[in-house]
Amino acid sequence: MKVLIKNVKIKAVATCLPEKTFEMDSLKGEYEEKEIDNVKKTTGVVRVHVAGQNQTTSDLCFEAAELLIKNEKIDRDIIDGVVFVSQTFDYLYPATSVVLQHKLGLSQETICFDISYGCSGYLYGLFQAASMIHSGACKNVLLMAGDTNTKILNPSNLGARMVFGDCGSATLISEGNSSIGFHLCSNGAGAKTVINVNGGFRHWPDNVGKLDYSKNANKGDDVFAFIVSCGTKSIKTMLEFMEWDKDEVDFYALHQATKFTLDFMKKKMKLDQEKAPFNIKNYGNTGPTTVPLVLTDYANGITKPDTRQWHKVVLAAYGVGLSWGSAACDLSETNIYKPINQDLR
Repeated sequence: MKVLIKNVKIKAVATCLPEKTFEMDSLKGEYEEKEIDNVKKTTGVVRVHVAGQNQTTSDLCFEAAELLIKNEKIDRDIIDGVVFVSQTFDYLYPATSVVLQHKLGLSQETICFDISYGCSGYLYGLFQAASMIHSGACKNVLLMAGDTNTKILNPSNLGARMVFGDCGSATLISEGNSSIGFHLCSNGAGAKTVINVNGGFRHWPDNVGKLDYSKNANKGDDVFAFIVSCGTKSIKTMLEFMEWDKDEVDFYALHQATKFTLDFMKKKMKLDQEKAPFNIKNYGNTGPTTVPLVLTDYANGITKPDTRQWHKVVLAAYGVGLSWGSAACDLSETNIYKPINQDLR
């Protein structure tokens, strides 16, 4: 699916990391030091932020949304749409988006959606929010995306333990004079490549009241092949659709799976390293939050880029589903806030 949605803009982006951090080197007492160092070299991750026992994804998204609302001086009554994207919802039901609507003090006229997607989720949520505005149903939609995957990781899967971290985000999408291009794809034939059957109903009632880690599959080689193939093709499709040359793009916010994967993609596409940074050394793969996190982290990092020059930006993500896609947008007038708890080490 390719589409250009007009008269919408990304007004502001905020992210929130948990205070607690987990150092990968702490695993050296449990595993061989060489093994830990090899995984760190591949993933590029030295620490991740970990949600507290009673801290949920919606808690992190709430903090990001509160920062955004406060700094943007937004009247809460003007927000008429909420989209919550995650795979770690507060409850089986009700919808977490509705819980957040009340917690944030938004109007009861607000329309709310939960979207169950992983690493590609930010793009699907952005499309949903932009579509709500383009249809005339809403004028200001709050997109909140995140995951607390460390709560459901298989403790015997060293690779997963050393790459996944927790984070929440909030993005305000509003009416405007800009446009956002989308290329979104899905392939359910690869569903078993990344799958967690726990909590679902396909194996009911065998999985009631237990967490069977053996049914939490993540086939690393298949995931890598999928990302570098479908991910790069989608970016090229997006560039062709927008009639942009890859070198004229001001910034690439790419899903941060692992350093090895990202480096391979950038080399394959011959992308400028400064325009497509790797940023998960201190955060890990945060699922649907990697795209907004690379924006907020890099924009407020050491280099302090002039984001007012980000007229042509490509966002790209790929993950569970299998699902993937890219978006093209103008972020030159977007307020991009420093991640909450960014400096905790």
